[in-house]
Amino acid sequence: MKIIVFSESDYNFSAKFSKLCDLDSDHLIFLNKFDSLKKFKNKKNILLIIDFNDYYDRLDFVINSIKDIDNFPCCILIDKMESKIQKQATDLGFDIVMTKQLFLMNFKIIKSQVLNSNSKA
Repeated sequence: MKIIVFSESDYNFSAKFSKLCDLDSDHLIFLNKFDSLKKFKNKKNILLIIDFNDYYDRLDFVINSIKDIDNFPCCILIDKMESKIQKQATDLGFDIVMTKQLFLMNFKIIKSQVLNSNSKA
């Protein structure tokens, strides 16, 4: 599975997630421009991870930029869950909204669900 991460400042999360991806030989790709997603258009088994802290002030731009390219599954990760943020992100069209810690603990399940949804599409 290819996991594409947009995170510019949380090096601790990136290091933990890199280690987790290495265990299952997942391809972890860090990007900083949403336009770079064009080379993954129409590809299967891709999950996008967006760090809320880096993009909180332009979430609508982020999701529109992504969805203009393809309908990638998008997960936005936050440090602390707040219902206002969760509702905003869900209303904008993000598929998964959760804390970074919860994401790391449940990555295998999330990955399995994304792979299963891709096989049905």
